[in-house]
Parts: sequence; C-alpha cells; structure tokens
Amino acid sequence: MTEDGPEQGYRRAMSAFATGVTVVSAAGADGRMAGITVNSLTSVSLQPRLLLWCVGDQSARYDFFAGADLWGVTVLGADDEAVARRFARAETEAVAPEEAELFAGAAVLRSGIAHIACRTHDKRTAGDHLMIIGEVLDFRVKPGAALTFFRGLYSRIDEPRQNSGS
Repeated sequence: MTEDGPEQGYRRAMSAFATGVTVVSAAGADGRMAGITVNSLTSVSLQPRLLLWCVGDQSARYDFFAGADLWGVTVLGADDEAVARRFARAETEAVAPEEAELFAGAAVLRSGIAHIACRTHDKRTAGDHLMIIGEVLDFRVKPGAALTFFRGLYSRIDEPRQNSGS
C-alpha cells in the first residue's frame, strides 16, 4: 500500500506489468461503430480458441460492448499511439467507416499488426468490470513492431525475428 491509498497503489503495481495495446471495436444495430482501447486482453484457451477482455462498469461504452455479439480486436503497431489515445477517451469512441473494415463479420481497424474477429461466448461480472470472453472466429497477423504500455507510458517492442533470419 502507498501513501495515496490502496487503489492508487494497486494501479501503480499493475502498471509494472507491461502489456500490448489493442482497440476492441464493434458495430451496433444502427450500424454505428465504436472502439475502446484495451490492454486487459488475454488468451484463455486454444481448444476452443477463446480470448478475454474487460470493460469497466462505469465506462460510457459499457452498454455498447456488453450488448455486442460480434466484435474485433486490433493489436496496435508501434506507430499507433495516437489511435490508442483516441479510443481511450469516451468522446472519441466513434469509428468512421473509412477507418474500419469487416473481418470475418467483425469490425476491425485498418491499422494494427494483428486482427482477431470474435463472437461473444460468455460474460461474467468480476468486481467493477465485465469480463467478455470471445470465441475466435478468425485472425491474421502482419509483421511490425508493437505498441506497448508500461508504467503509464506508451512505448514499443520491435519485431524479435526481423533480423534473425528465422
């Protein structure tokens, strides 16, 4: 625990865990697309292919994503920091049609180094977040450096095999 309280201390401790950065996106029934920056993404299972991400119950986008059946994950590249910052703010959640494409029926951003199309498999409330577990419908990967998040700052990790010849 720290001087400023257990919640801030816990946030600081978790910020020591470096993560990749993604944008989860979906299209609503009205065709409107929205995105949200997420670093709580994790693989759950290979057989069947499942992944999990979390959305806070106080998020302005909670209802939109809690109700989405199909959604996409865009793993952001090292040059996508502006994209991450934009979708981290509720007031800039809208995804313009020219910024996205449908991949296996799910909306994904055109940017990024990987895309994963998912269908909601299960949802579970845990504390002040909703865990959304997705069945992976399809995925694709492009070469390139990844955007990372560590101690509250964005950075990059370069392609480890880029110059190794393997």
